[in-house]
Amino acid sequence: MNRTTTLSIALACLLLQTPTPVAAQSGYAVLSNGDVAARFNSWGLVGENVSTGNASFEVPQGTGNDPLFSSALWVGGYDAGNQLHVAAMMYESPSNGDLWPGPLTNDGTASTTQAVSTAYDQVWCVNRSEIELHTAYHNCLADPNCDANVLFPNYQTPGSFLQWPAMGDVSLGYDIYQAPFYDFNSDGDYQPDDGDVPCIMGDKACYISYNDAKPHLLTSSPPLGLQVQMMPFEYLTGNAALAQTVFMRVHIVNQSANTYTDTRLGLFTDFDLGNYADDYVGTDAQRNLCYVYNADNLDEASSGGPGYGPEPPAFGVVLLKGPLVDANGLDDAPSNTLPAWNGHGFGDQIADNERFGLSWSRYFNNNAGPQGAPAGQMDFMSYLDGAWLNGVPQSYGGTGYSTNPNATPARFVYPGASDPLGVGTGGQAQAPWTELSAGNAPFDRKMVGVMGPFTVEPGEHIDLLFAYVYARASTGGPTSSITALQQRVDSVIAFATTLGAFETFETDPFYGECSGTVTSIPVAADHEHLELFPVPAEAQVQVRVPTALTGEVLVVRDALGRVVHVQRMLAGLNTVDIATLSKGLYTCELTSAKLRYAGRLIKE
Repeated sequence: MNRTTTLSIALACLLLQTPTPVAAQSGYAVLSNGDVAARFNSWGLVGENVSTGNASFEVPQGTGNDPLFSSALWVGGYDAGNQLHVAAMMYESPSNGDLWPGPLTNDGTASTTQAVSTAYDQVWCVNRSEIELHTAYHNCLADPNCDANVLFPNYQTPGSFLQWPAMGDVSLGYDIYQAPFYDFNSDGDYQPDDGDVPCIMGDKACYISYNDAKPHLLTSSPPLGLQVQMMPFEYLTGNAALAQTVFMRVHIVNQSANTYTDTRLGLFTDFDLGNYADDYVGTDAQRNLCYVYNADNLDEASSGGPGYGPEPPAFGVVLLKGPLVDANGLDDAPSNTLPAWNGHGFGDQIADNERFGLSWSRYFNNNAGPQGAPAGQMDFMSYLDGAWLNGVPQSYGGTGYSTNPNATPARFVYPGASDPLGVGTGGQAQAPWTELSAGNAPFDRKMVGVMGPFTVEPGEHIDLLFAYVYARASTGGPTSSITALQQRVDSVIAFATTLGAFETFETDPFYGECSGTVTSIPVAADHEHLELFPVPAEAQVQVRVPTALTGEVLVVRDALGRVVHVQRMLAGLNTVDIATLSKGLYTCELTSAKLRYAGRLIKE
């Protein structure tokens, strides 16, 4: 078979697989490539249709049932003057909440305008098949042996590519690169008609940019000045574990001039498993999983939908990649204490790549009282800090609330048997604890999974990865569905470790995956990585610089993204003195308008 015939067959397959192009939608989009139809709003709220007040996270598609009503990030931390800053969301729109669409300026003021927010009141979605077809077309144009008129008759650039918000307005103080893209011709600009394409993860993904720089009408707290880039994504596959899973990449940038200490990140989830009134919740502390299940073996119809019926499912959100632990220049050892017990990067002979798993898990009720809904910045911080609204610590057993001074404090609520060593109870092993074993009355529960505490410095980036996972056992009742969920989460965790985002460091730009790993600024075609040696090194490292980058500046950043060394480079070998740097992992970047070379060094 000749080359043209092979290419024609491949293109025919692409054309058959390409769905209708997806344009940006004002205010929201529904991600629905797999067996999930999940709504994502332009200010970061997941699930809820705020116009109707209804859930919009249907699993499986076509059933009319939703296991989730809404979900959103919470962040809290203290500035240098010990002033608390909190940003949170549960059900709010920009008109009555803490968050609104759009990026922030990078000059330390963390500001924006109504015009920019209005322009970013969109959710941009792209299919991978569109990307592959567009790339194949432009590869054909560049090949003198390929006839684009024959293979791609009347081809047009997808509208979703033309709308992709790749570039920011530098003249107004915004970062030049916003939504990630692959630069086909390496000119540093985003021009889809030149072959450039959005970079996404999964088979279909959406891009959302939002911030907390507006007055906080929910928490009544001063803003933090955080910009959030969010990319939910799904896979089109016959694998049920992936088809019924929605992944969510979250990238946070502190665009303010403040350093925040004792910072906690939380993911709020209002689980409504079909009929919201008969839910139980739980935590698998080892798997970093918060989940919901039915209190009995029948999920009845309710105002929210027909109900899942007998043998109801379980549903949860798993933290796949948490924030970095504060750097100390060491490779922290694994241990049976937090954060090492359920975190990542401990004992791998790399310094300062350690990440948090869940530090706390909480629930609260849809009512008043010390276990009820939060109503101000101190209430939200209490739930991020392991206490009830009246300051009483969460305790082990029963409902998790006890005024007994001898009650055992508990980091994880309803962990079942997932904490056999008592890591969440100060090293004191406890009997398994669930809502079912405690005999609790089912109710409309909400949960918060918390990571931290850590420090966030000006300009620092935080990269996170979550997955919303559904599972249903055919027999055995609600607890069998929990087991099925745990098994499915195990496969999702294993799959996530193969994604480029799983190992991406905070110093790398927010990127997607087109073919392999690509970045907003193109990696040079003839060198995938900047050549550095020796690695590891103690006092000096040699950097080999191509002629095309003569005179450009090498930027060295630590694990938190802080610039620790800059040096102008000459062609050939350059010596870089690292003697004064702390031990640990560093990233090095050398860029021009058209090229980007990147590498990593380890200081011993």
